[in-house]
Amino acid sequence: MAGLLAPDLASGQAVGPRIHAGEGIAGMFSEIRGGPIWHDPAAKEDSLAINGELLFASFIPAHAVGGIDPLYRWALTPRPHLGFSANTEGKTTKGYFGLTWTTLLARDLLHPGDGIRLDIVFGGSVNDGKHNSRLPDRKDLGGNLLFRVGGEIGYQFDRNWSVSFFVDHDSNAGTARRNQGLNSVGLRIGYAL
Repeated sequence: MAGLLAPDLASGQAVGPRIHAGEGIAGMFSEIRGGPIWHDPAAKEDSLAINGELLFASFIPAHAVGGIDPLYRWALTPRPHLGFSANTEGKTTKGYFGLTWTTLLARDLLHPGDGIRLDIVFGGSVNDGKHNSRLPDRKDLGGNLLFRVGGEIGYQFDRNWSVSFFVDHDSNAGTARRNQGLNSVGLRIGYAL
């Protein structure tokens, strides 16, 4: 049982994406993800969007965290990310940036090398949305630069491929008079580089 519940995706083993600096394509790129998302579900901007994301290798090299207990190691190896959500119905489109923390919640479930993974994200986003408007089908975002938080849980098929359920939230965190945040949910396919 202890082998199943092992938060050690970031440990550099042969499961999941290459997390650390010096791994991945050119020692820099770690993973790409993307898929359809439901933008602002059951709210003013309810619509379909297409999401894409590039994750870079963590700026923390594997040897720097090798002696740390895997239970905590993932928290010390965030990966920078850049992404976009392009709205297909003319509503708010955004680009985003930040850090992704990845851990493996369970491994070797159906076959050696698979697992259940969890990602936690934090950063910012830049959007083309409205603010201080009173349009019935658009949110009053209060600004075009927002904070972004989210998470993802998914199944890692092997070292390269994964599928996951994704959720994120964009908000100005009360720094502007209007603060109608945006939420998104969706499914994404991931491929480790």
